[in-house]
Amino acid sequence: MRSLAVLVVDDEKIQRETLSSILSDESYAVTMATDVPSATQALKSSSFDIVLSDFRIPGGSGIDVARKALEFSPECATMIMTAYADVQSVIEAMRVGVLDYLLKPLNVDTLLRRLAIIRDRRHLQLEVQFLRSEMHRQSDEAGTLLGNSVAMLEIRKVIEQVAATRGTVLITGESGTGKEVVARAIHRVSPQAENKFVAINCGALPENLLESELFGHKKGAFTGALSDKPGLFAVANEGTLFLDEIGEMPRSLQVKLLRALQEREITPVGDTKSIKVNLRVIAATNRDLTIEVTEGRFRQDLFYRLNVVEIKMPPLRQRVDDIPMLARHFVEKYTKELGKAMRPIANDACRRLMEYAWPGNVRELENIIERAIILSTNPERIDLEDLPAIVKQSSAGVSAEAAGAMVKLDDAVRQFSKSHILGVLHALSGDKKEAAKTLGMSLSSLYRKLEELEITLK
Repeated sequence: MRSLAVLVVDDEKIQRETLSSILSDESYAVTMATDVPSATQALKSSSFDIVLSDFRIPGGSGIDVARKALEFSPECATMIMTAYADVQSVIEAMRVGVLDYLLKPLNVDTLLRRLAIIRDRRHLQLEVQFLRSEMHRQSDEAGTLLGNSVAMLEIRKVIEQVAATRGTVLITGESGTGKEVVARAIHRVSPQAENKFVAINCGALPENLLESELFGHKKGAFTGALSDKPGLFAVANEGTLFLDEIGEMPRSLQVKLLRALQEREITPVGDTKSIKVNLRVIAATNRDLTIEVTEGRFRQDLFYRLNVVEIKMPPLRQRVDDIPMLARHFVEKYTKELGKAMRPIANDACRRLMEYAWPGNVRELENIIERAIILSTNPERIDLEDLPAIVKQSSAGVSAEAAGAMVKLDDAVRQFSKSHILGVLHALSGDKKEAAKTLGMSLSSLYRKLEELEITLK
């Protein structure tokens, strides 16, 4: 807990030095001034938590000091010492932010009690500020998309475009690809960012509970409904509602969701009155909803209503070049959370991470990095031996013989370069001129690189 900075302003030397000695013994950091000009100069050059000023001082009064404190250190608490308090001066002092009056001769115990109250309040304010900054930091982390692959750059572009509107978004992709991260990123950069982001997994609750969670219920609507409960549509009003695993939603509830999206109103269970809502809905699924529609498990009209803008999350095996960045991010995250020393990932371990198939995608990578940090005994780096057997023994995109031969960093770089260039060309439908621009090289340099890497294109 840091020492609070106190400015003592008094033209009487004995009074000034006595106060300084008492406060210093109580662990306050004390600065002294003798008049309004010296107090003003101190306030300009330093930041103070408390100003303790005599009322009558050369160059003006304690109220003038209070005005300067309000100007230069608006968060500090100002107290005035006086033997001549009158109603008019008290009123004027309160107008300029004076917190308290202390009558002379000073009672030291009273002074210290009042300063302790200010100190405790100040420390509480600093703690609240820290906790809020941590919440914002964690929220930003949760809504930050990592990766510089072509696919992720394109997704960022779509997020920026869709965030400016309240259009419904459907995020598709395998489990663990970061669909909720995208949803949070959309909310974070939208005009509704200051309002609530509310998430629910549509496959985690039985039908009757899911309906109540989404739309709310009235008291007595069913057994156990002991009071009115607002639904998540109402809770997220003016913000964002994220419906994860929308493909798991029972068909009987889909029609009610469709009405909520179309009419922008909901009806709580057991109620006859509808409630207007105004929010953005983002849905996500790891299912192919076109197949679900064809086979009758998902309503076609709801699919069209949700699929205004679709964002397809690529599996991690298709964005191999993002793996080192993601791995470093998780190392930083979990070394901090677990109180471990920050360490780099060894080259052979990083290479094996890039070779693994990642059926669990980014979520699996995060879990494996957390496990490695917990079990690692090498204080200098995370080694190949710290990875689970399934990662150490597997490779993706190369044969076992090729993986065994890749013992040098140059080989890993070559494999990565080949994969990255092919990914760019694929994303641009084989347009070499545009691919060269994207890769930051001339067209002739791209042709030389294609020949060097033995990339042949039809």
